[in-house]
Amino acid sequence: MITILADEGKGKIGAELFQELSLKTVKSEYISLEGIQVKPCINCGGCTYKTFGKCISRDDGDWIFPKVIGADILIFVTPITFGCYSSKIKRVMDKFGLIMDRHYFMENGELVKGGMQGKQFKFYVLGIRENCIDDEVEVFKKLHYENLIITRGLGKTFIVDMTLTTEMKYNIMKEVFNA
Repeated sequence: MITILADEGKGKIGAELFQELSLKTVKSEYISLEGIQVKPCINCGGCTYKTFGKCISRDDGDWIFPKVIGADILIFVTPITFGCYSSKIKRVMDKFGLIMDRHYFMENGELVKGGMQGKQFKFYVLGIRENCIDDEVEVFKKLHYENLIITRGLGKTFIVDMTLTTEMKYNIMKEVFNA
């Protein structure tokens, strides 16, 4: 299952990618963050130590996070905002403690934490380049790379303009299918 989580504004790039996946009969799901409320993480530690895997804040994350957990591949679609994800996407990302393993373990001689229990976290990001400079794009790519390290995931960053070209759709699908 490929889950697309999109805060895309006017472009509808996530919806377009979802349509393309559907045409290829790929099991996929599209979640628009339009009108969705995910409250900010307050770093209370509840999801890690008290109510493992559940946030104490009741919001739309209650139905979004089970879909993220069930995804084989997660794709975020977001405008690049000051070199970062949009605030809506960032709120979802901040609560990844809900779905990541809370235990420490050894990997390559280092103590690490994170990742998804029982499977490889596959996480792709489509950054919509609108009203941003090249430095912001580079920071955005580095941010996603760091998020892959923290989540022990694999994935790739794609930078798109306000439209999704046929070539870009092909490149994204090729990368995702080979994951």
